[in-house]
Parts: sequence; C-alpha cells; structure tokens
Amino acid sequence: MTDRFDVAEVLADGCWDRADAWAFVSGFAASWSTPLLWTDGFTSIEVQRAEARLGLRLPVALQEAYALFGRRRDLVAQHNPLLEPDELLLDPSGELLVFRSENQGCAGWGVSLTDLSREDPPVFLFSDRLPSSRRPFLDRLSLACVEIILSEAAMASWTQQRACQATPEVLASLERQFTSIELPPYPAWFEPLGLPVRWFSAPGLLLCLEPGSPGRDLVVIGRTEDDLQRALEAIPGAWPVAAPVVTGLVDEGDFVLPF
Repeated sequence: MTDRFDVAEVLADGCWDRADAWAFVSGFAASWSTPLLWTDGFTSIEVQRAEARLGLRLPVALQEAYALFGRRRDLVAQHNPLLEPDELLLDPSGELLVFRSENQGCAGWGVSLTDLSREDPPVFLFSDRLPSSRRPFLDRLSLACVEIILSEAAMASWTQQRACQATPEVLASLERQFTSIELPPYPAWFEPLGLPVRWFSAPGLLLCLEPGSPGRDLVVIGRTEDDLQRALEAIPGAWPVAAPVVTGLVDEGDFVLPF
C-alpha cells in the first residue's frame, strides 16, 4: 500500500500548539523512519540533572521534546543536532539557552533566558554570518522542533536527495504541482539575511526552497528512490548527477559548538 503521509496535508491547519507538533513528529517518524518508542526519550531525571547543572528550568516544550524523541538521533542529529540535556549551555552573550548547534560551530539556536518560564517560547538564531548577535527564528520552540525534523531529514542518509537551481520554470512547476507546508517564514542558518526557507510536499516527498547562489536552490528529498524519481520527472530542473551520500548520524565529538 502506498504511504499517503503528506507533510503539507498533516500541517494544513497549522501547528497551533505543542500537541500538534508532537503528533506531527510521531507521524513523520512512523512514515519516514520507524515509529517512536517509549525508550526514544530522555528521562525526567536526566532533564532535571541538566537543569541543576545550569541552574535553570527548561521550558515545558523542550522537556516534552526530550521525553518524546530526544534520543532519536536519526531524526534530530543528522547534521545540525539537537543537543542532549547534558550538552545544553549558554551562548557567548549569556542571554540564550542553546539547544541546537550547527555541526561546524557556525550557528546555534536558543531561547532567551527571559523566556524560559514560557511553556513554548520563541527561538532565536545566532550565526557568525549575522552582523548582530541574533535574529528571530520561529515564534515557538515546538515549531522549531518541527523544522528540525524536516531539515535533518533533508540531510539524512536514509533519504534520497537531489538539488537544482530554482529557475523561474522550476518555481512555476513547484508551485503548480506541490503543496506549500504551513510553516512561518524563517531564516536559513547559512544565509540568515537572505530569502526565507519554504517547504513543499507530496506523499513521500519533501521539497525545500532555500537561499542559493545565485538566487534560490530547490532541494528534493524522497522517502524512497522511486519517490525522488517522481519529483525529478515532474520538475524541469537541471539536476546534477547525485553525489554519494556521506552524511550519517552526528556522534559525540563530530560537531563543534559555536563558541
């Protein structure tokens, strides 16, 4: 039976609260990888130990994310990992609690210390490509977790990926044949002052429109090789020959925190 899980369809009504975000993560994991298990999360003791070390109380949304899928490194640690509780730390300004890092230390994602009492606080991006210390990323941490799942799938060795320049013809075909995913606009960590990232989907497919050189690039991610081929045949792009996929799980020591 064809898997009909379609990200845009699942998120068609938006992702209004944490429960919506966690339902999406659960459904995506079951469709694109393997279902979540009770062992896929960190225990409350591990989270409390991190809080004691930092002298801070973690937002409820981050506690819930750790409990539900924090150990699922296939979902959250393919390239720019969700930090484990014992890796949480402050940014150089001492104003953000950092919960995710770009793997080469170029950027990070965090929550303002003044927002920690909020259950689902806004998330900020800081990057060595920003003229100031940070800029808004997404307005809720649970939404940022949805973005982690999508962007890490784009880098995963268990998916099929190809990319091309997003010419006007490519863009017209994309808009005509695929459905936009209802995520608010947000900056790409590698081009934080450029055009925002946009996502599209169909069953078994994710399509990411992101800043490129020049203009924009379209990255197509297929759950299977057949899914990917459907997209390549549907979109009249100049698709380079695929390079061997070398991305794997980010293990401890494989990434560098941005400070």
